Amino acid sequence: MLEYYYLTLRKHLPSAQDKEEIEITLPQLTEWLHCSSRNVNLILKKMEEHNWIQWLPGRGRGHRSRIVFRMTCESLVLQMAQDHVRKGDLQKAFACIDEHGYLPTLRDQFVFWLDSHFGYRPEGNDEDRTDTLRIPYNKPIQCLDPPFITFVVESHMAKQIFDNLVRYNRQTKTIEPHLAHYWTRNETGTDWMFYLRKGVLFHHGREMTAHDVKFTLDRIRCEEIDSPYRWMFECVDKIEVCARYAVRIRLSRPNALFLHCLSFDRASVVPEDLVLSLGDAFQRTPVGTGPFQVVQHDNNMLVCEAFARYFDKRAHLDRIEIWYTPEVECKANWIERTMYRIRTQSGEESQEQKTNVEIRSDGCSKMLTFNLKLKGPQQQLSFRQAVMHGIDRSRSELLPSPEDAYLADWFVPREHVSRQDTLYNPELAKRLLQESGYQGEMIRLAVSKANLGEAEAIQRMLGTMGIRVELNIFGDNYRQRIEAVEKSHLCFYVIILDDDLVLSILELFLAENSFVRRHLSDELFGELKQIIHQLYSHESECGSEGHMEWINQLEQLVKKNAAVYFMYHWRQRTYYHPSLRGVALNALGWVSFRDVWFEPVAGK
Repeated sequence: MLEYYYLTLRKHLPSAQDKEEIEITLPQLTEWLHCSSRNVNLILKKMEEHNWIQWLPGRGRGHRSRIVFRMTCESLVLQMAQDHVRKGDLQKAFACIDEHGYLPTLRDQFVFWLDSHFGYRPEGNDEDRTDTLRIPYNKPIQCLDPPFITFVVESHMAKQIFDNLVRYNRQTKTIEPHLAHYWTRNETGTDWMFYLRKGVLFHHGREMTAHDVKFTLDRIRCEEIDSPYRWMFECVDKIEVCARYAVRIRLSRPNALFLHCLSFDRASVVPEDLVLSLGDAFQRTPVGTGPFQVVQHDNNMLVCEAFARYFDKRAHLDRIEIWYTPEVECKANWIERTMYRIRTQSGEESQEQKTNVEIRSDGCSKMLTFNLKLKGPQQQLSFRQAVMHGIDRSRSELLPSPEDAYLADWFVPREHVSRQDTLYNPELAKRLLQESGYQGEMIRLAVSKANLGEAEAIQRMLGTMGIRVELNIFGDNYRQRIEAVEKSHLCFYVIILDDDLVLSILELFLAENSFVRRHLSDELFGELKQIIHQLYSHESECGSEGHMEWINQLEQLVKKNAAVYFMYHWRQRTYYHPSLRGVALNALGWVSFRDVWFEPVAGK
């Protein structure tokens, strides 16, 4: 409240300079502060005690009182916002900054201060040290329940909190044991037996058993649950608990990618008792068997701590804090922001003290999809081709960082990528548009807020061709996103494929929450599914890599129908201090938290 009074005084005296004596009367103060003379004197005394002002009361008739401001408004509001952050209430801190947005340098100062709090934070002494990694993220994580995750960050965090029966090794591209230490199958590949590790504990202390495995898979398959990933286990006919640590899964037909489906984070094993007792709350505060357990998740941050009794090597980090900092996007332009600036607590480092890790995330791409289910000009093949030939992908509006982005022609980058855009041909685009019979109808383009700038560039480019485009902007709500995509003729968005590329591509065509899937016509979806069923029925000694023949057929069919316009892929970078070890970006563009550790500097 004292801060409010001080800022009120400063607003009524906007021309007052710091450390300058300003004449003022007690009646003025009582009017501005809506207080009695007695309370005004108490307020002024407290401000003096805080060294915010110097109060020089007038003595005798004709001598007016004077006030000297010693604290700038920016400094005071900054202190207020910082106090909110220290109490863990980021939302109040940002609200405080927004409320006083009239102060020109306030936001830059706050972002600079807040930015210094992220990165690696060792706390305590060597005998009792907590290693914390603190990361900013621009929006709250909505769901951490594996069968319902949608966004990349949700998928990444699920990998930290949960485990699967088996796991995919991205280096060897093979399936390895995990919660199941061994498995067998019959000759036809329709009868599988999995043997579970003993003594694997969920975070709440109960041992994982075969009942949890059965519950997990049955839950994904259940129509009433309506998981977008039911497609992964359509071939499952029956699941039986044979013993406490043994489960049998019978398939209605062979599926060469069945183990790959079991390794997907969407199939992470969950505890039956807590899922049933917590209900929807499990999405926010889940419990798994993974290397990290959720200890806090609210509108301010997600906090996970290392699970000390993890069965497969305890994490080196003790604590992960993901701070929800949406307003940091409105930062000063001097801050170079990547997914991480993982650094130590020592503060500012010179460029020589940083290590720059540049890893191409092979699954990152942006694209346009055409809604083949909705009536409109996009139903014409020539119209879709006109759009593809009419957009100049090399324009700076679409490629803000040319050194990190390169042209795409499929979901997965090619080894040798041409910098030349062979598709851009405005004359051909004009002829194709005339052939399509387009009559100037309004075309809706669905886009997220994060990709709005590029969508506006596409809107302008298509406008020069004579195609009228209105933007349909959607937020993070799952139902609203799907509704916006289904009601739009085009959709511009980003996809990031996981380590298992074949399974990730299939997810785009089969998952109910995939925008690609939502825009496929029933006819085209039927043709794609025929190819996918052939892929399922053919075993490959090379694992998923051996199924590329069928993936290539999917690619040819998509391109023949011009169903997706692939625009570009890009690289991701991160900076980190040389004393941090085990830092690497995975396919999703995130750091594997379990592998990160800090090498103490000698003598410290």
